Amino acid sequence: MTIQLAIAWLLTFLPITISPGPANLLVSSTSAQVGTRRTLPLMWGIVVVFALQTVIMAIGIGEILFRYPQLFTIFKILGAIYLFYLAVQFFRSSGLKKISEDVKLGFREGALLQFFNAKALTAPLIMYTQFLDPVTATRSQIVVLTVALVGLIIGSLLTWVVGGSLLQRVFQSDFGQKWQGKLFGTLLAGVALWILFR
Repeated sequence: MTIQLAIAWLLTFLPITISPGPANLLVSSTSAQVGTRRTLPLMWGIVVVFALQTVIMAIGIGEILFRYPQLFTIFKILGAIYLFYLAVQFFRSSGLKKISEDVKLGFREGALLQFFNAKALTAPLIMYTQFLDPVTATRSQIVVLTVALVGLIIGSLLTWVVGGSLLQRVFQSDFGQKWQGKLFGTLLAGVALWILFR
């Protein structure tokens, strides 16, 4: 990969990975409510499934989504439904103590969210279609692109986790404890609606 192509890749995927999507908002809101350490299993669930999805795209399964775009729509709808479920869990909770009892978001929930996260499926599809020449691509190029994208996802998610932990201090007031679940639940519901109607 040339320097120019690497810069183009970074300018393409940094905004995609750092923008507020379902995974980023969920790890941030979870971190704000339960702290960094308790959010990491959720984050790693997202990362592992994203890495698997990216590898599967690399070996050609992505072609199925190109041929059957209705599958993409199904994943989008299922992902939005799962986000609504998570939003309700956040909305029903209030306060740091209650959220830790009510909403247990770990590796499994992160993996489920990522499995149905249609936005995340577009990133490897864009990468492999725009940054690889199917005629001249080598396995090493595919591995480098895959590792780079997964690394960028890890960095992006950690940024949102740390940002959420910083927000945790804000939500320790009486007002913050009362409204934090409602705020984050509303944000997740908003993302779910955006996914369904865009």
